[in-house]
Amino acid sequence: MTIYDPIRPNRNYLPMPSPGDAMLMDIARRVQISPTKQGEAEQHFQALCAYVDRVGSPLESMVIACYPGGSFATGTAIASSVSKDQHDVDVVMELDVDSNSDPKQTLGLLYEAINSVPGSRYFGRVKLNSRCVTVHYDDGVHVDLMPLARLVATPEKAGNLFHSKPQSGESYHKQVNPWGFAEHFNGKTAYDPVFAAMFEARSMADSGVLAKADVEPLPAQVPLTEKSARVVALQLIKRNRDVRFRNRSKRKPPSIVLSAMALEVAPLGAGLLEEVVSISLHIARRLQEKSTHNVCIEVRNPSFVPDIFTDRWPQNLGDQNEYVRDLEYLVRQLARLRDANISITESKTILDDLFGETPAKYAINEIMERSRHEMERGTMRFGPTGRVHASAAAAIATNCTTARASTNMGGGWLPD
Repeated sequence: MTIYDPIRPNRNYLPMPSPGDAMLMDIARRVQISPTKQGEAEQHFQALCAYVDRVGSPLESMVIACYPGGSFATGTAIASSVSKDQHDVDVVMELDVDSNSDPKQTLGLLYEAINSVPGSRYFGRVKLNSRCVTVHYDDGVHVDLMPLARLVATPEKAGNLFHSKPQSGESYHKQVNPWGFAEHFNGKTAYDPVFAAMFEARSMADSGVLAKADVEPLPAQVPLTEKSARVVALQLIKRNRDVRFRNRSKRKPPSIVLSAMALEVAPLGAGLLEEVVSISLHIARRLQEKSTHNVCIEVRNPSFVPDIFTDRWPQNLGDQNEYVRDLEYLVRQLARLRDANISITESKTILDDLFGETPAKYAINEIMERSRHEMERGTMRFGPTGRVHASAAAAIATNCTTARASTNMGGGWLPD
């Protein structure tokens, strides 16, 4: 279904999303990092990179480059806590150290450079982890800084990360190239004008653009109307994963594993819900196939094959099979949202279960607000069962009856 845009007639007709797509678009909108938090992330990122390289730092003049890694680099970042608008930032710090330097010593130097002495900027907010140093902020945001030493005769920015876990005696180097994967991923998830038009038709405003070492800035925040369906679908799958693992103590499937496997699926061009389903089914089938052979899946960096993404998850077949069940459940529940006659109450229950209470409430409120405006204009339509459709555009079908305005202001026409 398409709709004429009288404000910008040169746009001709904008495709309207299905009810299921519309709900997922609103969920996606709510889990985005706000422009304010994006700006704060940029400030944290720049300040930390400069601080590590400052005069008097144990790593003074040893920082070669500093750039974003993980979800910020691929445009798939989401709020780690939607209600509090919290987020996490991954930073890669290329250091001028030998690629075979002692992992414990290298990580320790980065920790000392940031934590410094009592009374200094970050003292007491820093945690030493097995592969990175984490800085915690008062608002719950944290930044992970991973030291890396470049390798010779390898693709651009490939290097060794340093793994040290004294408790278990683990100490080794791992070849990685987070920059290379981000370049590869971004090149494979190009702007989709049809999907962008769907978001624009949903009246989703742009999120805005963000306002010594070679410090590369965080990528500008890309409005949802400029993201591909693949990227937004991944954000929703990540959000669902986070909700499922809220009360689990075990490690969750890494975002980079999900992103790499998503690239194996051909784009459908059939809407957001179908994109989420397609990616989820593909990942589930790949994991299930490995489980039938009693082996854990191995996913590698397509831009740098020595870089194994699945070196810490899944740890066993139980981890693998558990996430298969999560994905299969996600697909079954999304299938229920395809029903044009699904009630608001049923929709909220599904969305709350899959994506959490805050984004679900936001999505339902958006549906109700749009329905109220459509009702006031006399464009609201009822389906043959008498239920209000989530989208007026999707409701234009046989046996539909135009609704009349009511003085209940949204109270009397709500479905059961």
